[in-house]
Amino acid sequence: MVSTRLTKDAGTEHPIICGAMYPCSNPELVAAAAEGGGLAIMQPVSLTYVHGWDLREGIRYMRTLTDKPIGFNALIEKGSKKYFEKMNGWIDIALEEGIRFFVTSLGKPDWVCEKV
Repeated sequence: MVSTRLTKDAGTEHPIICGAMYPCSNPELVAAAAEGGGLAIMQPVSLTYVHGWDLREGIRYMRTLTDKPIGFNALIEKGSKKYFEKMNGWIDIALEEGIRFFVTSLGKPDWVCEKV
């Protein structure tokens, strides 16, 4: 095992990140990557819209498959008020469910950094 700042901070065995992949990031893929010792990042749009999970229930299901760290991909584009509100709520749920590693994409992450 290679010990790096990432492995120490994220609590993983290997300095490998399984990035969020739309549309294929399902609970089983995320859990398998985490079980393999990497940091697996869930993609909330894939989880909810493609795979049909309620976000909270999907996170809880992943927790039945692994107790290893998983992360959350926050798509932070603010062009749509409805989309922004949905992502804001999803981040709250992720935090409530114990997610502590966040990746951001599609915009300036200041509001996410303040929130988490």
